[in-house]
Amino acid sequence: MEIATANETRATKSSFFLVIVTYLAFISLGLPDGLLGIAWPFMSTRANVALDSLGVLLLGFTVGYLSTSSTSGKILKFVSLGMLLAISCVLTALSLLIYALSDAWYVMIVASFFLGAGGGAIDSSINTFAASRFSASTVNWLHAFYGVGATTGPLLITLMLTNRLAWYHGYIAVAAIQISLAVLFFFTQKRWQVSSASSAHDEQHSNAAYLHTLKLPVVWLYMLIFFLYTGLEQGFGQWLFTLLTKSRGIAEEQAGLWAGLYWGSLTVGRIIFGIALTRIPVKHVLTGAMAGIVGGVVLFTININTLTTLAGISILGIANAPVFPSLISVTPERIGKEHTATAIGVQISMAMLGGALLPGSAGLLSEEFGLEVIAKVFTIAAIVLALAYLLGANGSKRISRVN
Repeated sequence: MEIATANETRATKSSFFLVIVTYLAFISLGLPDGLLGIAWPFMSTRANVALDSLGVLLLGFTVGYLSTSSTSGKILKFVSLGMLLAISCVLTALSLLIYALSDAWYVMIVASFFLGAGGGAIDSSINTFAASRFSASTVNWLHAFYGVGATTGPLLITLMLTNRLAWYHGYIAVAAIQISLAVLFFFTQKRWQVSSASSAHDEQHSNAAYLHTLKLPVVWLYMLIFFLYTGLEQGFGQWLFTLLTKSRGIAEEQAGLWAGLYWGSLTVGRIIFGIALTRIPVKHVLTGAMAGIVGGVVLFTININTLTTLAGISILGIANAPVFPSLISVTPERIGKEHTATAIGVQISMAMLGGALLPGSAGLLSEEFGLEVIAKVFTIAAIVLALAYLLGANGSKRISRVN
């Protein structure tokens, strides 16, 4: 009995340690996303490219992300999860250093590919590990810690600017954090164990169900939802600083704080909704979130005064908070348990495409119609997102049976 109790205690301590390290990994995922929104105007000037070139950088990131997120299961056959995480963090750190130190545009594009590759490997592998080891509530908190990283990024660069340092010092600081995490993952390799038998079973099931799942109309509807949501969440954060400084005449330090407010609202919202979802049905939370997303974007776009703009930023951040993890959680119910693995895979892939293509397309339109068209694009995306979600929520059982 005493031996069993001792083993349980060691297992509990090991699990707690892994939870903490996993949270740190998600913070590291969010940090680069928060940095780019503030740094891009400075980066584009140094590289002598137009502001709408952000779409090229995002596309390179997305291609890199998809190249590893879609193949992480195969990569794990050759290296351990801990080693994969360590290598990914090193790759991310080197890419961030190139962003900080290079003014060659094509070199930055290559760096964006490897930054995405590092992030994709971390994201997919750590989510797979968490799903097999931790409770649903713990997994939900992972996304909150992503927000912690995304919030810290803008505040870090703003701190550099207010202390008469350059924006790229923020990238160097985050690269140092990534290296530290790489060391941590390397020396804790033995703790990162994923059941290979389970992974093989899941892969076989996924391959068998893939084409059948894609025949379901509801799957395509939710792919659209993920595309629009992630494009809006990421795109707004990436363009917010540029819109405030280049179009609305807000001082850089103030705009940096407002960008931090957006990501901070997203983080606080995920903490709040992580608790609220234990009492409120997820359907009601998502419906309210969609209304908040539309309202927040509209308030920001009409730009009546400083107060309404700030309110729009905050509302949008809070409303975005529960959407991604909650949509993932309702996938088995709305699409079917037998289709869950494949559906989640394509949803996440579409989310990454949306995160690159929607803000990139908005940037291209801004060259012809001015920067404020970006806010209008996000408004249209928010409205279509809300309508698509309502259709999926109210008619998923009916349309999932259509062949």
